[in-house]
Amino acid sequence: MLHYLKQHSRFNTTEELDAVAEQHVTRHWHEMTKSNRQVLEIIRRYSVKYGAAHLKHETIEAATGKSNITVRRAIRKLVQLGIIEKVRYIRPVMSGVGANIYTILPFDDQGIMVSRDDDNKPHDDEENKEMSKDQALLSKSLLKPKDLTNTSPVESQKLSTSLFSRMKDFLAGTIGEKKLAREFYGIHRAISGRMLKFEIYKDDKHVFEDLAYRALMITVMATKKKSIHNLPGYFKGVLDKLIDDKYFNNIFMLYDVPVQEFDCP
Repeated sequence: MLHYLKQHSRFNTTEELDAVAEQHVTRHWHEMTKSNRQVLEIIRRYSVKYGAAHLKHETIEAATGKSNITVRRAIRKLVQLGIIEKVRYIRPVMSGVGANIYTILPFDDQGIMVSRDDDNKPHDDEENKEMSKDQALLSKSLLKPKDLTNTSPVESQKLSTSLFSRMKDFLAGTIGEKKLAREFYGIHRAISGRMLKFEIYKDDKHVFEDLAYRALMITVMATKKKSIHNLPGYFKGVLDKLIDDKYFNNIFMLYDVPVQEFDCP
């Protein structure tokens, strides 16, 4: 059963999904290699039925004929460009991380700031040959509109992308217990709320949300290896550690005086 994929969909019809995929390709054509476009096309094809795709790297490799490292690089590039969202999926029955879930994101006409790590690396000439021809083929490959009413939420029930909703969805798909999401979210709000009061952190709300979701994933994965009696307490400990590593790990590097020379009354 792949019904769990519907909660990751951002669209109500395949027509919307296909149109947005084409917009992304048109907008980022010169920033994408041929491999990037091929991987996106595979994700789009597997997303037609449920609005999202649950794929192993091996499946994408077989479909595109590309190596594992090329596929991973392409996925990373699509995420950086804001074209897709990658969600790590932990199998609810058997322990361990399964195939990733990929969702094509709505098109942002204002443009997206992208990390240039990969852009500064030269691409193989083969990747960029016959761009116009490849672009035309991608457009023609888009399927005819199909109603996804029975396979995706209706407009009034469209998936929320809030952290609380993501926490609920993740817990429901992993340990089958989403009621704890409220407690986890409350811990996140309490910790981030104290930090966001300071001017230096006022624009970092999304950073704290990302750290909270990561802490939740670590907490759930830890339950596969050992028995944890107090999950919220464990979550808080992980979140505190992630925040410390993010903001305070190198704090004393800001000072000219060695830490042992500070005068502490």
